[in-house]
Amino acid sequence: MTTVITYRVLRFDEVVARGGHGIDISWIWELDRDLIPMLWHLLPYADTMFNSSQAASLLTELDHLPVSSALVPAVRDDLKRLCEITSRHGHSQLWFFGD
Repeated sequence: MTTVITYRVLRFDEVVARGGHGIDISWIWELDRDLIPMLWHLLPYADTMFNSSQAASLLTELDHLPVSSALVPAVRDDLKRLCEITSRHGHSQLWFFGD
């Protein structure tokens, strides 16, 4: 069974941006944990929230994804867009919703 994580940016409990792709948790588990430590914090069956500072860290981390990853390019580019929105606004949060 595939576990898919969805993601969106919330500001004061209102959705300001949505991710256009789901993330199959197995795509993350195939990657080196030291290469993408922020993504390894995602939980397949629970929700995970990144604040603006954590989203800025994730934004940097996404540039280290190997080209062979299933996350590249569509999910990576989509996540980068949401990380940029989150990191620009101190009251924004990037939420990941597990199955």
